[in-house]
Amino acid sequence: MSSLAVLHASQLVTLAGPKRPRSGAEMLELAIIRNGGVLIRDGRVGIVGTSDEIEKNAGNAEVVDAGGRVVLPGFVDAHTHLVFAGNRLDDFERRARGETYEQIAKAGGGIWSTVEKTRAASDVDLLAQAKKHAHWFEQRLLRPNPVTDSRSKMN
Repeated sequence: MSSLAVLHASQLVTLAGPKRPRSGAEMLELAIIRNGGVLIRDGRVGIVGTSDEIEKNAGNAEVVDAGGRVVLPGFVDAHTHLVFAGNRLDDFERRARGETYEQIAKAGGGIWSTVEKTRAASDVDLLAQAKKHAHWFEQRLLRPNPVTDSRSKMN
């Protein structure tokens, strides 16, 4: 069994409530665990809690120090597109409340809502949005954030 322990997250965002898988309306309430950690066993989230709790249960797990960063276990955006119009935030909230994809589609949401918005958008608007998305990605994900302290000198 392979295990990974992520420790020392300044904030670990997880679902509030009982420590078990949840669906529907139970997914609406989030909790933040300060100095949080997560233990992953065989590719699945096993335990979420404080870093002390995770360390006690880690055994011989590989340890990753989150270094005070925010950790979001289980919240995954599987993919995205550079060029698109509209968004699916309302769909996500409706799914979290327990609505089916069919109910969302009947109410005008779902994938076809963004397909229609993308088809209706002008090339100029789509290019502007693509540049905005690419800039966000480059600034936040591709460039490292320098860490400085009072001893650092800016030249």
